[in-house]
Amino acid sequence: MNSAPLSNQSFSRYRFGKTESTKRALTFSLIAHLGLLAFLMIGIQWRSSTPAGVEVELWDAVPQVNTPATPEIKTEAKEEAADIAIKKKKLEKELPKKEPAKEVVKPKPIPPPEKPAVKQADTPKALSPAEVKANAAAEKVRADQLARLRAAAGAEGGSGGTSGSGVGGGGNAPPGWTDKVIKKVKPLIVFNAESVSGNPAAVIKVDLAPDGAILSTSIMTSSGIEAWDRAVLLALSRAQSLPKDDSGKIPQRQVKLTFKPKD
Repeated sequence: MNSAPLSNQSFSRYRFGKTESTKRALTFSLIAHLGLLAFLMIGIQWRSSTPAGVEVELWDAVPQVNTPATPEIKTEAKEEAADIAIKKKKLEKELPKKEPAKEVVKPKPIPPPEKPAVKQADTPKALSPAEVKANAAAEKVRADQLARLRAAAGAEGGSGGTSGSGVGGGGNAPPGWTDKVIKKVKPLIVFNAESVSGNPAAVIKVDLAPDGAILSTSIMTSSGIEAWDRAVLLALSRAQSLPKDDSGKIPQRQVKLTFKPKD
């Protein structure tokens, strides 16, 4: 009967004692944690702050350079070099200056004499068809005039119809008239005299009108060079007439004219 109240009392004591010990343990744990937290905060602040007023500079060590010792200048060597230079200058002044060698002018080579140019013979120009036609017409007119003049001369008794002979003009013609004929006809001859060898003569018979007009021409004696004969006939055709003598007349109606290329 009394065991039940004893057990209750012992249980209540045990419960009260356990509650007190738990409170004490919690209190000590809280204090320990707070102290640890405060210690950590103080340590962090101490590490983050830099003590003021302290500066440290680091310098690299500079290598020491040994300066070379200045060589001693030998004054004696300098003086000797100066003396040698002065002596050289004196010798150069005393020695006579060599004159520059004169250039030898070489004579120019004499060029070989030029060979004389060989002149080619001028080939006679061929007559054009118009010239041939004109010459034929002129010959016809002269033939008609000659026929009329011969008829008139026959009516007059045939005086003055003798044929002259000689070199350069009529045989019985005055010398002055012969010179006039040559001066008029010769410039009209177109021919290269150097193209022939020798001096061949061409004798031409010329029939004249009373006024000196050339009625006809013919070759009495050929020069042997066809080009020269043709050149003389063409010159007479260009002349158309022969000059009168000093008295104003024609000495002969028919004359023989001799032409040479080199006269």
